[in-house]
This record gives sequence, C-alpha cells and structure tokens, in this order.
Amino acid sequence: MPIPLRPFGAAGFELPVLGLGAMDTPHSPEAEATVRAALDAGIRFIDTARDYEGSEYLLGSVLRERPAAEVFLASKTFRRTAASAQYEIDRSRQVLGRETIDLYQLHDVSTPEAWAQVMAPGGALEGLRDAVDRGAIRFIGISTHSLEVARLAIASGAFAAIMLEYSAFYPESLPVLELAADRGVAVIVMRPLGGSGRTSAIRGRMARGEAGPLTPANLLRYVLTCPAVSVVIPGARYPDRIRANVAAVEAFVPMSPAEMRELERAAAALYD
Repeated sequence: MPIPLRPFGAAGFELPVLGLGAMDTPHSPEAEATVRAALDAGIRFIDTARDYEGSEYLLGSVLRERPAAEVFLASKTFRRTAASAQYEIDRSRQVLGRETIDLYQLHDVSTPEAWAQVMAPGGALEGLRDAVDRGAIRFIGISTHSLEVARLAIASGAFAAIMLEYSAFYPESLPVLELAADRGVAVIVMRPLGGSGRTSAIRGRMARGEAGPLTPANLLRYVLTCPAVSVVIPGARYPDRIRANVAAVEAFVPMSPAEMRELERAAAALYD
C-alpha cells in the first residue's frame, strides 16, 4: 500500500502525508543512504533550512543523482530582512540545484518582535514575495514555536503553509492546526515523535519491553489522526528509521479518542 495522500492546504494538489525532516540527517554515516531510502519509499516532501549544517548540501548531492525525482523541497531562512532573505533563497537554489524551490519558510518566527520584523516594510516576507514574482520559489511558509504567532500568521493570509509542533507530548496545538486547515493553510507537523531526546528514550524502553503504547508508530498515528495535518516530517538519520516510519504510515488507522488520551498520559509520564 502506498503512503496515503492529503491535500496541501488550498494549493490544489496532494502530497504523501509522510515527509522527511532533514535537519539531523547529514550527521549520520548513512546520510546519503537515508535520503535515497526516503525517495525509494515514495517520500516526496523533504524539509531543510539554510542553517541546518550540511543539510542542503546533502540533499543537493543526492537529488542531482536523480534529476527526475518528484520531490517537493522546502527550505527556510532565519533572516529577517527582504534583502538578506533573498540572498539566502539564491544560495539555497545553488546548493540544492533547483531553479525554483517549492516552499520557502520564515524560520522560527516565535516572538511578537520577530513577527513584527518579518512583516514590516523591507522585512523578510517582502523578500519572499519578490522571490515568488521572479520564479525563485513557488510558495511562502512560516515555522513557529508560538501558538500566538501561529494565529497571527494564519489570520494574515500571507502564508500557504505553516509548520508547528504537534504530538502526544504537545497536544495544545490542535485548535491552531484546525484553524489553519479551515483557512486553507497547509499544516506541516514538526517533532511528531517528541524530539528533545524523547525518541531515544522511547526506543530504549521498547528494547527493555517497557514502552507500552508509547511507540514511534503510535505517535505517528496520533498526529495523522488529525485531518488538518497535511504532512508530518519526522527526522531520520538511518534508512531503517525511514522504513519503519513508512510501514507505520502505510498501515495507518485513525486512533479513537480513548487511544489518544491514553497515549497523551503515557507521553506525560515518559520521564517519571
């Protein structure tokens, strides 16, 4: 069974619901094999950023081997002015080997001050809009760790996609995800397996037979049970992690509310 497809907001096309977050992939002895495994498995959404050390270079190297690969590439910039954001976009295009990057995101806009800066005249959003006009990028997105900023971004109508944290460890994002979907904004979920070392702790528990319902497969099920989610981007450093994630998503069955609450309780008790 192939990876299920979902609409990418109101953009008018669908993508496989499982993507790859490539922040840590370059720091693996099997980095190139991991990206190839993702492509072979049908993953088409890959997320990177200018400030992810070695990530754009890795992706550019592998994708140059496969010029026909149908990959929706997303990158991000921390820069807050129009000129510096456009410079970053052009560097991304060179390193990734792409004339046009599918999605470019304002990275970690998580304070009111950062929001005001990117939205001001001469701010980074202006640079991204200019990049759309000249064909350097297709869509504009934003990533944030602030639900307050997320609501502002959705209400602004300026963004085709928003990247937020959402998981059994962080269920508070759900109303904002649903708001985004209602407004036609694609929802990209980062850290679906918890991040911050939680995945390693879970795998250790699994190895000792102590995991209970708290497994990577169930954490992916939890996130994908929300129909507002367009694509989920767990990180991966090894091909076997790619294959495990793909198997979990291909077998996806939505969780019941009772199962979701049970997983949230298990997540809250991980370090107890």
